[in-house]
Amino acid sequence: MLIRTFTTSLSMLALTAGLAQAQNLQSASVLEFGDADTLFVADSIGGAIHALDLSDAGAAPAEPAPYNLLDLDGVLAEALGADPRRFTYHDLAVHPVTRDAYISLTATISGAVEPAVVSVARDGTVRRLDLATLASDTFTLQDPADDGVTFWRDIPAASFTVTDLDFAAGELFVSGLSTGEFASTLRRVPFPFADAASSTGIEMFHAAHGQTETRAPVRAMTVLDLDGVSTVVAAYTCTPLVTVPVSDLQDGANITGRTIAELGYGSTPLEVLDFQVMDMQGNAADYVLVINREMDADLIALPDLTAAASAPGLAEAVPYLGATAGVNTTPIPLSGVFQAADQDAQFLLALRRNMDTGTMDLVSFRKGVYLRLSEFVSEYNFPDYEYADNQFAEQTRMFQNLLKADEGFPDQMR
Repeated sequence: MLIRTFTTSLSMLALTAGLAQAQNLQSASVLEFGDADTLFVADSIGGAIHALDLSDAGAAPAEPAPYNLLDLDGVLAEALGADPRRFTYHDLAVHPVTRDAYISLTATISGAVEPAVVSVARDGTVRRLDLATLASDTFTLQDPADDGVTFWRDIPAASFTVTDLDFAAGELFVSGLSTGEFASTLRRVPFPFADAASSTGIEMFHAAHGQTETRAPVRAMTVLDLDGVSTVVAAYTCTPLVTVPVSDLQDGANITGRTIAELGYGSTPLEVLDFQVMDMQGNAADYVLVINREMDADLIALPDLTAAASAPGLAEAVPYLGATAGVNTTPIPLSGVFQAADQDAQFLLALRRNMDTGTMDLVSFRKGVYLRLSEFVSEYNFPDYEYADNQFAEQTRMFQNLLKADEGFPDQMR
């Protein structure tokens, strides 16, 4: 059970207030782990962030292992007593020790629409977090997005009060919208929560739109050390990539981020992930992966990103719709991904819409590969295929056997 007494230096009064607010979530949107004991849950509609105590979550697995849960809709519907056709998925995070998946969603349970946070293990075991019993603390955001503004008739601006979270060096970085002309806001919230949070307005040049923008929110971000400078790497809709030194994020300031790339038009970034990949020779390389809803993911080598962050940014519109500019990227075929997270040293974890069945799947992708071999039919799949007698063919055979085992097809190994 994920139940215990909160052990940080919170007063009993603050604990009681936080618990009361956490169990009355108006929404459960962005998730972020601060450490193995703390899961941050953003309530964008309620204008708050809840820190849930998960210190009894469990033990670490023996070794990295992939997820292969197909039809997550059905798995969750059975566990929650919910309508499998009425799930809206919001975010995905991976517990840093147990490697269980934590998912925020909105579900229709017994006819009522409810926000929920669930944990899902590799074997399909589902637990809904009971906010009435989990110790918690709550931070209330000042100047949340104007609840009188709506987009496309029925999408409240308040749902963008928090668009992403990242925890670094004891601070929770919060992107989203606030009120005012500089509505695009980056907040720094120390944890354990205190009253010393800062709020900074962010503007950036959008090369696909040919204009400076002050209200478009950061949609996905990560905080990285780039050549000794702690830096927010932020992706925006349609799709600028922007860097902001953390030292520039001063309370009450309005600042300009550096646009280091235009990744293409007509897409919403979902995640900015940073991780290390080991090649077949055991050499490590660091990358940043921008996962997009409507187009391929963009893989960026960390040295290229670092160089771009110290070079002059983009200041002119791209020459035509769809043109890209700035830092070099490699397109990665992660189609259908709705949310993703860094699972462990070997895998990325993704909530992905199945293109054949339409259901949501919870599946792993091996880092450095970024595909699931079982979704392809090629020359290699014919039963009488024989690998050639050369080094390239042997490497291909070993590579395919690795992916077959990852995806639950050890009987197909050759």
